[in-house]
Amino acid sequence: MYDVIVIGTGPAGYTAALYCARYNMDVLQIGKKPGGLISEAPDVCNYPGFENIRGMELSNKMEKQVKELDVEVVYDEVVNIDGKDLSFEVEAKRDSYRTKKIILATGQERRKLGLEREGELSGRGISYCATCDGPLFGGKNVGVVGGGDAALASALLLAEHAEQVYIFYRQDEFFRPEPVRIEEVELEENILPVFEVNVDELIGEEKLEAVKLDNDEVYEIEGLFIEIGSIPNSELAEELGIETTENSYVKTDEERRTDVPGIYAAGDVIDSPLKQVVTAAGQGAEAAATAYEELKKQESKIN
Repeated sequence: MYDVIVIGTGPAGYTAALYCARYNMDVLQIGKKPGGLISEAPDVCNYPGFENIRGMELSNKMEKQVKELDVEVVYDEVVNIDGKDLSFEVEAKRDSYRTKKIILATGQERRKLGLEREGELSGRGISYCATCDGPLFGGKNVGVVGGGDAALASALLLAEHAEQVYIFYRQDEFFRPEPVRIEEVELEENILPVFEVNVDELIGEEKLEAVKLDNDEVYEIEGLFIEIGSIPNSELAEELGIETTENSYVKTDEERRTDVPGIYAAGDVIDSPLKQVVTAAGQGAEAAATAYEELKKQESKIN
């Protein structure tokens, strides 16, 4: 029986596990992969202590810090949760675990374009991670779909490898990126924004060869990187009957309690205005502190 199981291995999950360990709680952390979405970020330039750091490097540092505190970290997928406060059964694909408290830090996943053959061409020209796949496109023409900060950051990373980078965006200007990103994009000669268009069709048999836009223009590219936002991984929360917003983000109070006793939530999966590493980490710390205080009070009553 663990004191706390943290579900999620992104910044919120790592921070929650870190704080639980420092509170001398018996904690298990379960996640699908190290780092969550931050591991795919080309550069993180706004996390205190690092002027500029690759997302994967930052997540590796977080994982290392947690493991040095003897936190048990399991990479698996949680498929079901049963029980109630002080006695939950957490079922993953490979094993099951019991815990008194749960912190949900399941984050978000990349939004898809929803085009025909998108899944078929994934890994064959279609990508959702410029950090992972950018080096594969050295000297080639590629495109980025999106107009936010993540899209511009990906375009800048791709410009280090590709011959030409097109940014396809449906509006007539970029959507609230950091001003420095726009300046950097404008300085890159091999980045060309294409505004007021949508990617309408993916062309290619065995791999991506071109895209057709909704204005009937065709761009010959070998890579297309999708950066159109994310959706919360809130399926577990919804199955538990936890209250969520219309967009499926988990609702919490200021101390990261959900409306189900014994379950807390933090990071990109919750209803908070700013989706950043620094806010996710702070929320993970808050969830751990609340879980610790409530567990201590409950156990003192039992004893």
